[in-house]
Order: sequence, then C-alpha cells, then structure tokens
Amino acid sequence: MVSVKDLQDVVDDLKGQATKRASDLLGEGKEEMRRAVGGHSDATIVGTFALGLLLGAIVGAAVALLFAPFTGDEARRRLGESVEKAREPAAKGGNGATRPVSSVASAPYPSS
Repeated sequence: MVSVKDLQDVVDDLKGQATKRASDLLGEGKEEMRRAVGGHSDATIVGTFALGLLLGAIVGAAVALLFAPFTGDEARRRLGESVEKAREPAAKGGNGATRPVSSVASAPYPSS
C-alpha cells in the first residue's frame, strides 16, 4: 500500500522538476528574444517598447484630428442633441421600462 508521505514526495519531486524545466524554457525564450532584437538588455527593450507606444499614440491622435468629420464644437452640439432626443421619451413617461438618466444613479436597487 502507498502511503500519503510517499505520494507527497512524488508530487514534490514532480513539482521541482516542472519548476526547473519552466525556468529553463523561460531562460531560453529570453535568450532567443535578445538575439532577435540585437542582443540588447531588458531595460533597452522595455524603453524601446514604451517609446513605440508613445509614438503610436501621438500618430493616432494626429490621424484622428486630421480625419475627424467635423470640429469639436460640432461634435459636442450633435452629442447634446442625441442626449436630448434620448431623454424626451423618458420625460414623457415612455413605456415604463426607461427612467431619466438623473434618477438612475440615486434610485435604489430593486428588491427581489
């Protein structure tokens, strides 16, 4: 018959082997990545990644400004009109399924 201690020893041994193998694979992966990017340090890689994110955000904002269909004032006006249209049915009573936006935050949760 196999004792609990024997099973625990086997589990601990397998756990140690798995940890060592995972560490080895992670180390190999880091080495491969370093070779792929020219052998740079981790700090250089992270810095380059952060710079890429920043430049991507700047380019994305510039493209959004250049290709926006209308100005900011026009966008705010249209958004305000849409909100007013959405509020009108609720203010008139609607079908009972909607409430004005201002009452949603202060209304208690329905009890079950």
